[in-house]
Amino acid sequence: MNKSGEPSFEEMLTQLESVISAVEGGKIGLEEVIGQYEKGMALIKRCRTLLAQAENRIQSIQIAEDGSIRTSPMESPD
Repeated sequence: MNKSGEPSFEEMLTQLESVISAVEGGKIGLEEVIGQYEKGMALIKRCRTLLAQAENRIQSIQIAEDGSIRTSPMESPD
C-alpha cells in the first residue's frame, strides 16, 4: 500500500489478475461474475489514472541550461 492507504499499482495488477482468473475459471455464479467484473473495471480505471500521472511526471522532467535536472509541477490528468 502507498502512503494514502491505497494499494500500489503492482498490488492492483495482482488483484486484477485474480479477478480475471475467477471470471475465466467459470466456477463462480453469475452474480459473483458481475461483481468481479465491476471490481476489475474499477481497478483498470485506477491503473490507467496512475499510468497517466506517471507519464505526466516523466514528461515534466526537464534539463536546465546548467545540465541539472529539474521537475516542473505536474498537472492532474483529470
